[in-house]
Amino acid sequence: MKTKIIYPRHPVLKEFIQYFLFIEKEDFKEVSQICYPNTNHCLSLMQDSYLFKQNDFNYSVLPSNTNSSYLTGIYKNPINISANFPYKELCINFNPLGLEAILNEKLSSFIFKNNVLNYYEEANWSHLFEIVFSKNSLQSIHCEIEAFFISNIKENFMSYQNFDLNKIESSVNVNEVSELINKSYRSTHRFFKSELGLTPKEFLIIKKVREGMQSIFDNKSITEIAYDLDFTDQSHFIKTFKKYTNLSPLQFRKSVLKVDNTLIWNIE
Repeated sequence: MKTKIIYPRHPVLKEFIQYFLFIEKEDFKEVSQICYPNTNHCLSLMQDSYLFKQNDFNYSVLPSNTNSSYLTGIYKNPINISANFPYKELCINFNPLGLEAILNEKLSSFIFKNNVLNYYEEANWSHLFEIVFSKNSLQSIHCEIEAFFISNIKENFMSYQNFDLNKIESSVNVNEVSELINKSYRSTHRFFKSELGLTPKEFLIIKKVREGMQSIFDNKSITEIAYDLDFTDQSHFIKTFKKYTNLSPLQFRKSVLKVDNTLIWNIE
């Protein structure tokens, strides 16, 4: 499976999009990729295929006569995506609420939504499919994708910059989050549940676990990681880490891949 990560260049898009991930599978071998919980959201475009939901944790890529799209939100457990035939896909990873800035619709609370772009004909998404799966160079495709998004950003996108949740550090507590987004404690809980589908505490824990993943790749000791991330002790960190990844930190270190210092997943 080939993967290529490209980061947005336009300063406005950098506020909302983390990166573009191009995926191409060229053979008929059975492949499974395990994606771990994160606070971003992924909008994917697939060529002549679609993602079939078996249950909340397992999905399959299946062939289709048409292109398709799907959205994954903030999931609290690893999800497994399997495929046994060739396909192409573009995954666009958005910062929290970044999708709303482009579509002006509440979508980030969905854990999974299939054919999500079918509901937004005004944006001419069919043209984006043509851009993404053209035979142009990757550099040309990237430039055209950015131009497409810039032309479709809604006029009220500036309002979402008031809630740049991606800049919230995992070390803060819920009270500090309330101050950062200028809302009361209770309103902060309502805001997170309504907009993202989880509590602010869960949001912060997932960010903390993601930081733990990065530290594991840096070969830090578990004791040091637990201390740095303000866990009660090593046992508390291991228990929390395993809850969100289904792996101990040691198992994670041995089995998981890191792509371009950004993407963390497991391909089998």
